Amino acid sequence: MKTPKLLLSANVFILSLFLMPLFYLFWRFVDLSKNLSRFLNSWDVSTLLVNTLFLFFAVVFTSLLMGLTISILTVRYQFPGSKILFSLTILPLVIPSYIGALTYVSAFSPKGLFVEIFSRFGLSEIVGIEGFVGSWIVLTLFTYPYVQLICSSALRNLDSTVEDAARSLGVKRIKMYTSVVIPRLKKPMIYSSLLVGLYVISDFGAVSLMKYGTMTKAIYSYYVININGDPVIFYSTILIVLALIISFAQRGSEMSKSAKVSGTPREPIRIELSKTGKYLVLLFFGIVIFFSLLLPVGVLSYWLIRGVSNGIEITGSLAGVAGSLTAATVTSFFAMVIATPIVVMISQYKSKFGDLFEKVTLTLYGLPHIAVGISMLFITIKIFPSIYQTFVTLIISYLIVFLPQAVGGGQASMEQVKTSYIEASAGLGLSKLDTFFKVTFPLIYKGLLAGAALVFLSTMKELPQTLLLRPTGFSTMAVDIWSNASEALFTQAAFSGFILLAISAFPTYILSTRSLDN
Repeated sequence: MKTPKLLLSANVFILSLFLMPLFYLFWRFVDLSKNLSRFLNSWDVSTLLVNTLFLFFAVVFTSLLMGLTISILTVRYQFPGSKILFSLTILPLVIPSYIGALTYVSAFSPKGLFVEIFSRFGLSEIVGIEGFVGSWIVLTLFTYPYVQLICSSALRNLDSTVEDAARSLGVKRIKMYTSVVIPRLKKPMIYSSLLVGLYVISDFGAVSLMKYGTMTKAIYSYYVININGDPVIFYSTILIVLALIISFAQRGSEMSKSAKVSGTPREPIRIELSKTGKYLVLLFFGIVIFFSLLLPVGVLSYWLIRGVSNGIEITGSLAGVAGSLTAATVTSFFAMVIATPIVVMISQYKSKFGDLFEKVTLTLYGLPHIAVGISMLFITIKIFPSIYQTFVTLIISYLIVFLPQAVGGGQASMEQVKTSYIEASAGLGLSKLDTFFKVTFPLIYKGLLAGAALVFLSTMKELPQTLLLRPTGFSTMAVDIWSNASEALFTQAAFSGFILLAISAFPTYILSTRSLDN
């Protein structure tokens, strides 16, 4: 079917608007490239790039290792409490990396909470966790659930016939997983590692609190020094190029193609662990849950209870709660509205432009948030000064990076809209607009709502774009946590952190478990 002109025009406008920050950064970068050699010599580009890539590979490796291990244990083996342990290991996904970093900094700084608790045993100071090691630990603990969710779902749908055949031939368990199971999980492994990797190179809060020099930290530091400085443009463009290279390398990789198995998939038989095996598995889960969930929540609880008992005022954080809810609600609403024509065009009207639009939309999701925020900042200063530091600019910036989540939810639901329904509607004399409202929308609105819910949760936790673009006097919980943590006001930071986790935890759990069930 030919794409209606109104639908095509609307999507061209959306695409042009959302690509503007990308084009603006590249245009400014080309202008700077005349002095590129001077920039490379005067700024510590190589060190920051190496630091960023080193952290990228380290976190991706350990997240894959943890996520795959949890997936295999919970899907292929039988032990007490496997379902509840699976759910508990998902929940760290709710904790933003900057909250995780805050709890680890306050707990394991040289004279932090750990020293305070064990001071009665003569402990006065420890080395502390910061720099690369601290960033690596924190980002791994709060990104491995991406791997767990994607790989466990794929593992459940994997035909176990090949595994049974390998087992009957006497292949040892470890060799069976390395040579039979994992090769067939290449696509979910590559995809989940892409999500983790893009998260790592975009992260700003954790690396800043851990005092580890990366590209994102350099961008914000130069921005604070001089908002119009060339280094801000330079590093933002380099970071975007790095993200695009990672995204396209993943899509073009032969490794991303999983091996296919003929026949009807058969439900795997879960293996009963020995008594010793059960103890070791439960010990492993206990360690993971303690460091990724219980410790952060426990530290936040300690600082909140201690502060309130000492009479510290925390009501000032309520403005941040209101700001977060307002921004997240408005962004999720407009994301659902804007995603609707995109979903209809991509899924219902197959065309080369639709395929291109889909690829561009996915690319937007991988853009580093701080780089998009910087670009929007310069665009509003240089081209549209009337919306500089306004709520409108902030919402547009959120939509650029979070819209793909709403599109993804809508696309999943479009599978229910069969071509025969559209043809039958046309045969009854309904216009394309009437067909949309009476046939298409009732079938896809739940998917759009699920996508909007993801946008809501992502907006609630967003930090770098909010720091750069928020209007004067406007605050969110993420900004409150960041500001209070920077000033060592742990009670106020803990209060905002708890509210953010409480709002995010339940819908995140429901969305993740529903996606697994489906």
